[in-house]
Amino acid sequence: MLIKERLKSYVLRKGRITSNQKRAIEDLWDEFVLDSNKDLSDSYAKEAIALDIGFGAGETTSHLAKAKPEMTILGAEVYLSGIGSLLSKISEDRLENIKILNSDIVPFLENNVQECSFDLVLMFYPDPWPKRKHHKRRLLQKDFLELLHSKLKKGGIFYFKTDWDHYFQEVNKIFLDEDKWQIIKKSDLETYLISLPETSFELKALASKRKLNELILKRIN
Repeated sequence: MLIKERLKSYVLRKGRITSNQKRAIEDLWDEFVLDSNKDLSDSYAKEAIALDIGFGAGETTSHLAKAKPEMTILGAEVYLSGIGSLLSKISEDRLENIKILNSDIVPFLENNVQECSFDLVLMFYPDPWPKRKHHKRRLLQKDFLELLHSKLKKGGIFYFKTDWDHYFQEVNKIFLDEDKWQIIKKSDLETYLISLPETSFELKALASKRKLNELILKRIN
């Protein structure tokens, strides 16, 4: 399905890139960063594949790669500092089962990913765009959920986290009208998903007394 023209869910800002991140980008970009104009099927060889949307510093992405070496982990991120951080982790841990997308996830999913491709999709702490006039910029809306549903395999897992209560409530309203998903408990997940590391973002949120909300869904039809 194609999502009607919409505002982007992110605004690119020039962030600080450390010397280690810069070196990792220079050394590893060509090996691990995808050409966003090519189909995903041209870029991976493993049957199982997970998508981590907006991976930040890459803590979760690298954890998945280490815990599931038989799975390809596709991390999507628009900020170079985050990509540099993940590439540094790839180098340090000698990871080979990660691919990185440095572009808008929506057109890539629409145009370059076959239906029923992913076993797992993670979307942790997307920009909540807290002002009401900006809510239309939020990535996780009904049309994007339908797009994700089409790209997940039957039985695949969608795992969402946010520290913004209003965003969490709005996302839950979307699922109340859906019969394509089943809400599941974290304890029903595989061990590698139950024991995810606390990211630097989560530690800051907890220090600020913000509640961390999560929703875990299985595609049932």
